[in-house]
Amino acid sequence: MLKRWANSFIQNRLHITVSSLAIMWCWSQFLSISFLAVDYLIIALVVACISQYNRLTDREEDEINCPEDLAYARRKSRQIRIFCYSGGVAAVVLAMLTEPSWPVAALVATGAAIGYFYNSPLLPWRPRMRLKNLLFVKNLSSGLGWSLGILVFPALRVNAPMDGPFLIAFVYMFLTVMTYEIMWDIRDREGDKAAGVITLPIALGLKGARGFVVLLQAACVALIVFGLLRGLIPVPWAIFILPSLTLVTVTVLFDLEAHRSLSHVMVCGLVVFSLLGGCLAAWGG
Repeated sequence: MLKRWANSFIQNRLHITVSSLAIMWCWSQFLSISFLAVDYLIIALVVACISQYNRLTDREEDEINCPEDLAYARRKSRQIRIFCYSGGVAAVVLAMLTEPSWPVAALVATGAAIGYFYNSPLLPWRPRMRLKNLLFVKNLSSGLGWSLGILVFPALRVNAPMDGPFLIAFVYMFLTVMTYEIMWDIRDREGDKAAGVITLPIALGLKGARGFVVLLQAACVALIVFGLLRGLIPVPWAIFILPSLTLVTVTVLFDLEAHRSLSHVMVCGLVVFSLLGGCLAAWGG
């Protein structure tokens, strides 16, 4: 029974939703910002809706990459659509009724556009023209969307200062989300290629994509070291070097296509790291 629950948890992308909340709390501790409680609910709704909606729009890729997940999503398509539409509307309404402002409204509109057009056509008569199908734009849009939603949105809502530590956190998260996207693209390379989705692993090859991951995470490590040496961030921030080393090690040493479940383990591991890191920051502060 426990295994069935775990499979359902992963299959319904709940681990992604939980990871977003853990990351959000972790940043709040490292940046000493008290995010609004309602914003955790808003982010949970947004991430759950996007994750669920993606299951209905990646049919060609998923027929090869994860046919069992696709079959399950097709059986539950009506429930998924109802949840996504109602959850999305609820998130927007909550955001605009609690602590409303023009910057927040602009950010909500930007996030909604990125989330929708990531898997929906930019032009109705060109169904393949999605953000996901545009080389490198796919990774940039994911990095921007997650960073704006999990970090900038809750910070704006409490008028937190956009100072040096905040900018370091934003850039670090932006580059790390891009890294995860490239790793998932390596994992899904076969299905993406068959569906005509040109990702970095397809355009640059496996070696080139791995090199890009190393480059991005080297930038993350350099960013943290720079912040520590300049006194912009305290010593506990050094813990963020560990995920960078882990991402590079997994990407270079493991066959992500052959070990698909490894991607889910990494997301769950990110939850554990975020909780432990947040506790370390709270204890150190």
